[in-house]
This record gives sequence, structure tokens and C-alpha cells, in this order.
Amino acid sequence: MVNSLIQEQSKRILFRVSYLVSVSMVRQFSWKYRREHSTQFPFVCDICRHTKGRFKTLKDKENHDKMTSRHNRNFKTMAMASGSIDSIRDETDLEKFIRDHVQTDDAFRRVCKGVIKNVSDILKNNIEGKYRPDEVLKTGSIAKGTAIKGKSDVDLVFLLSKREYQSVDQLYDDLSTILRYIKDALNTCPQFKNVRVQPRAVSFQTDCREPKTGYAHVIDVDILPAVNFGDVDIKSIHSQMRETTDAKRNLYTPSLTKWQRDFIKKDRTEQLKKLIRFVKYWKNVCVEKSPSSFGLELLMIFLWIQDSNPQQFQLTNALKKVMETIADTKNIRVEFLEYYNRDFQQRDHSVPYIIDPVNPYSNEAAKCRWDDISREANKFLQKPLLKNATSKFI
Repeated sequence: MVNSLIQEQSKRILFRVSYLVSVSMVRQFSWKYRREHSTQFPFVCDICRHTKGRFKTLKDKENHDKMTSRHNRNFKTMAMASGSIDSIRDETDLEKFIRDHVQTDDAFRRVCKGVIKNVSDILKNNIEGKYRPDEVLKTGSIAKGTAIKGKSDVDLVFLLSKREYQSVDQLYDDLSTILRYIKDALNTCPQFKNVRVQPRAVSFQTDCREPKTGYAHVIDVDILPAVNFGDVDIKSIHSQMRETTDAKRNLYTPSLTKWQRDFIKKDRTEQLKKLIRFVKYWKNVCVEKSPSSFGLELLMIFLWIQDSNPQQFQLTNALKKVMETIADTKNIRVEFLEYYNRDFQQRDHSVPYIIDPVNPYSNEAAKCRWDDISREANKFLQKPLLKNATSKFI
């Protein structure tokens, strides 16, 4: 017993020494010196209290992030919240958990709005000529009102000049050049991290801190170039998509963002949004390498519509219905025929399928890791919270 205690204490001392050695190796220069020589130390601390801490190499910064992650107040909040899911016993607990740990507040939304405006202004002011955007549209979870604490995504659609770009064919031909212009514009702003060109977008991360609480919130941003179709009938866009290749068809999706955003927000009650936020939070906590949430959002809206769009319902009942559906994927057959009819649909979608409500050629279910999600849903169904719940939006 004594020997084991001595060994454990020795391990702790050794870990502490190695930690201090690592820190001292990185911190050969003071934080003040690093801030005054930002070009020499271009990489900025992501998460700890030294919000202006700077590093010479990306590896140094990443090592620092790993060693100091628990200094981040938001990291502690998320860790405690994830562990307390098991403590939710009834509807009242669930409502309180969502309010305290999942749901964003007005202060956060104001901060995010400022970040998005900053990005939009940079793109408009630093790109000239034919590649300058007519408009930058906000989409993603923050735009749809389904963002959760700790981490959110924003899709900014970079609507190209209607005068310069009338077709997706033109966008396809110039895509690599447009993406490079966007990346170069973003690199003028040091708080945008990991700016990188993807096949159809430019991606980066940025942090915002909520006023008063100081909680850090990481925002993943994707900027997607798109043709500005204006007020064109969406059915005519679907007709164009039907006649083109898969590679070009994918470039139509950002152009449909106005319709997609309106569909998600249309007549969706606050109770439904609470459900969506909690399921997204549960997925992020429980599913490793968590996939996109859009397919799950559509699934929940579909189930809600199936149960006659109730304005009010018990969250535990709706949650049980959602988890049962996710746990048994052979029953996931989701389609919406508000913006198109079956003539536009591909008939070869395998189950499960969740067809984008504004894009008949996009199966969102194909982007989900169903084995992992279904396994976790089956576990969640065994929790006391759902023991007496009814599997219906009532």
C-alpha cells in the first residue's frame, strides 16, 4: 500500500517536472515581448487566459493548447455539463440543463454577430474587381437559431457579382482563383486561425468571448462562393441541376441557402429548437468525430411535422421518439416536397435517407456516422429520464 502511494506520488512529480520543462522551453521570451514582435511569433494562443499569448511555430502553440486546456473556463463548463447528462431525471431537469449548459444567450449572439460582420467587411473591403461579392449571407446554426454553447458553425455564402457571374459554369471555371482571393483577404486578420482552402470553400476558426462571463466560444466558419440567382424561381434552378454533372451540381447548394435557411426557421417553435439544441449537444458529447448536425435537424423537423406540428410538447416524449428513430435507421426515410416534386428526385437513395428540403439531389443522411450515433442512442434510451416517456410529440 505504501509503495503504491510512493509510486503514484513519483508519477505526479515527474509529470509536473516535465510540464515545467516544456513550458520553460517554449517561453524563452515574455508574453509582452511576443506581443510586441507579432511577426516573429505569428501563432496566437487559442484557449488559455493569455488571450494574446503568441508562439513562433504552430507546433509550439498546439503543445501549449494541450497543456493549458483546463485553464479555459469554457472547457470546464463543457466538461461538467457532459458529465451531468446522466443526472437528468425528469422534464424539469432537462429544461434546466438546456438552459444552463446548452442554450446560448443574447450576449453570445451579439458577440457572434460582431464576428460575422467583421468577416463580411473584410471580404467586401479587401477583394476588388470581378471577385468582389455582391453580398455575404449568414447561414449555419447561428443563423438558424440552433447554436449551442461551446462550439458552433457558421456558413457564410459569398454571393458573387450578378454582373460578372450569371451561371454555375462560370463559377466552376474560376473557383480555384476565387478561393485563393478569399483566403488572401482573410489572412490579413490575425485572429482568424487555420485559414485553409477546401475543395469548395475556405475554412477557418475564430474565437469570441462572452461579455461578463468571459467564456470562450469557438466558431468554425466556412465561406462558400455562390452564384447570386436573386429572385429566380427555385424550380428553374432545380431544372439546371438535373442537366449538369455531379461536380457542378454541388456548387449550386450555396446558391440555395436563402431557401434552406427559411425552411429551417419557418414556423419552428422555441420548444422544437430546444430539442434540436439538446440532441446536437448530446451528439457532440457522445459521438467521437461528431458529424454534421444538419441531417439530424431535418430528421427532428420531419418527426415534428409528422406529429402535427405541436406548438407545445414534452421534451422527454419528443426526445424518446428521436432516439428510437436514430437507434433503428431502417425507419429513416425523410423527404420534403415543399420546393420540388418527385420528378426532380433521384430514386436510388438507400435507407437511411434524409433529402435536403431545397436540394433534391442531396442526401444528408449520407454524411452521418449512423453506427456510432445509433449505438449511443440505444444507450440513451436506457436512461431513467426516458423510462416513463411516450414516444410522441405530445
